[in-house]
Amino acid sequence: MAFDIGQELWLDESKTTIQSKLGTTLFPSFWVIIKNIYVLTGIILFFMIVVGGVGMIANAGNAEKQKQSSQTITSAVIGYVIMFAAYWIVKIIEIVTDKKIFL
Repeated sequence: MAFDIGQELWLDESKTTIQSKLGTTLFPSFWVIIKNIYVLTGIILFFMIVVGGVGMIANAGNAEKQKQSSQTITSAVIGYVIMFAAYWIVKIIEIVTDKKIFL
């Protein structure tokens, strides 16, 4: 089972769900961004956890700064959980309504 990441990251015009009356794709760059937003949030999560962890280690003597770093990690994880939940809510709506919302 082969997986071509280049094929998955680019917008395939034959798979679009929203088209104008002329048959052209409506906002193709928007759909590319939406299709890749979850990859971007994962990368941001990784860097936020690294920054928070380095901040906790660097500020081991300062309780106030250490708490701030802990809040950075907590905020990053909560944001990712919200994105994850939003993705699955949309998928459940697609299954229940039998309509494709995203690509």
